[in-house]
Amino acid sequence: MRRDIVSGELPAGSRLKTQELAQRYGVSINPVREALHQLSGEGFVLLSRNRGARVRPLDEHFVRNIFDIRVLIESYLVRFAIEHATEADLRQMREIQRRIDDLVGDQVELDRLDEEFHGVTYGRHFNGEALAIRQRHGQVVHALAMRYPASPARRVTQNAEHWAIVEALEKHDEAAAVRVVEQHARGAERHLLERLRQGSTTPKSF
Repeated sequence: MRRDIVSGELPAGSRLKTQELAQRYGVSINPVREALHQLSGEGFVLLSRNRGARVRPLDEHFVRNIFDIRVLIESYLVRFAIEHATEADLRQMREIQRRIDDLVGDQVELDRLDEEFHGVTYGRHFNGEALAIRQRHGQVVHALAMRYPASPARRVTQNAEHWAIVEALEKHDEAAAVRVVEQHARGAERHLLERLRQGSTTPKSF
């Protein structure tokens, strides 16, 4: 269902009726209801007592809102990482990033490694709610990235920003860390908005 929402098979604003979805996916009603609640939590579905479930429009307004929150949360999380990231964490981040540097063309693996990199960066933080919000929004961003994959130039920039995050953590440079995570998020936002406007889609299974 997530795939069909992102690809446009289930259009923005369309009603999501449990009986029809159960027939579409060949399952019973209960798994459909569970999926709708999960997708609501991830931001793909709007649930209303009066109007039922609808596909959320994945438009520019929605993307901007997500990245505004992402900038605030990641700036907050990285300040904690400056003081609490261990040498083992930094070694793991370097190893993950080397694998990202060597990766060619596999968007699914790229997204998995990207999330692993940031998971190590922020994983020691005590605020589970902030981490949960970041993860939930990250699922939306990664899903959109499947439809609007990063250009080669953007990937080069992303890689450089990841290395800059590692360097800032190594130096315990809070100002640099905050600056680069903000730059990282805003760069991803600009690129995704540009792709949305261009409509250059490359749907893939995930």
